[in-house]
This record gives sequence, C-alpha cells and structure tokens, in this order.
Amino acid sequence: MDENGKRRMITERLERLERLTAAQSEAVAEQFATRTFTGEADRGGIVATVDAMGTLLALDISRLSKRRLDGVTLGDALIEAVHAAEQAANEARTAMMRTVSSGHGLGDLFGDALRIFGPR
Repeated sequence: MDENGKRRMITERLERLERLTAAQSEAVAEQFATRTFTGEADRGGIVATVDAMGTLLALDISRLSKRRLDGVTLGDALIEAVHAAEQAANEARTAMMRTVSSGHGLGDLFGDALRIFGPR
C-alpha cells in the first residue's frame, strides 16, 4: 500500500471513530439525563431525590422523623439527605464521563497505525 493509501485508510478510520464515539456519547448522555438519584438521612426517614443535574425533585420526610427531630436537627438531616443525593448524581456523572471518554475503538485505530507505520 502506498503512502496516500495508508493516509486515506487512517483518515477513514479516524472519521469512523469520530462518528461512533459521537453516537455512543449521545446515547449515554440521553440515558443518563433520565436518571434520578436519592440520598437518605435519619436512618432512611428522610429521602431526597434529585435528577441527573442535581436538581431537587422530591423531599420525603417520614412522620417518625418529624416527631423525633427538633427543627434544627430536622433541617440538618434534610441538608444531609440532599447532599447525599447530589453526591450520588455527581459520582454517576463522573463515571458516565469516564465511560464516554474512555476511547471507544482506539485499540483498532492504534493497532492499524502500528501495522502501517511501525517497524517492518
């Protein structure tokens, strides 16, 4: 294969990789956007639910938690539950970004480049 043929093949592989990565990234992001995350406090008596971006969707407080906790402690527990839910969303977002940026298909690309341009 001549140099132009090699370059054309590498360019085609790079373009294919770019299309595949973009499609996979979009699919993962769409799926992630529909997820919700929860955080708990007061032994599960308080549950906060946030969306993938960390926006608070719901805050459930059990009757037992309302009766048992004074106003200040209840407020602290609410904040703890919301922070736990936000942390869960952040951890999931970090994991998703790691997955998206992990380099899908790069093994094939680098293998081809090594075979074409590597030592003979």
